[in-house]
Amino acid sequence: MTKILKSVLILLAFVGFTGCVSTSDIQVENAQSEKANLNGYKTYQFIEGSGFAKDTSKERLTQNDSVSAEIEAFINTELTKKGKVATSKDPDFFVAYLGGTDREAVKKRVNKEGKDVLEKSPEAAMVLMLIDADSGDIIWMSTAEGDVNAKSKEEQSVRLKFAVKKMLQGV
Repeated sequence: MTKILKSVLILLAFVGFTGCVSTSDIQVENAQSEKANLNGYKTYQFIEGSGFAKDTSKERLTQNDSVSAEIEAFINTELTKKGKVATSKDPDFFVAYLGGTDREAVKKRVNKEGKDVLEKSPEAAMVLMLIDADSGDIIWMSTAEGDVNAKSKEEQSVRLKFAVKKMLQGV
């Protein structure tokens, strides 16, 4: 019995120290152009102005540079794994993305008394598109939505990496 208890405690400690981060709330949808053969696209470039907004509740959006840089690094990593190469001129396709957080979002839930109540539930969303450089046609589009529940920069990073990987699955 003590051997089993020791094993369980070691396993729990390991899970605790490795930072188990939940991603089950992140919903991703992908769509590919029926006309596009994604294997034929080898080089890409980010469209200027792509990024993740600091605060979507404001009239004028400003970019969150650190989150945008992290997202672009994750996109580069995933596209490189798929044999795509970043270039500064004459790309086969462009990468455009826009994301933001709604910190004022609310959700309805049932409380202990069985009554519907509204509670604050911040959410984030991102749209990612791959665009044919010659025609301007969208060849791939993906959206991701999820709760804003990361408690640290590391958790946020894990959740962003997961979302980008799922968004580019199938490219």
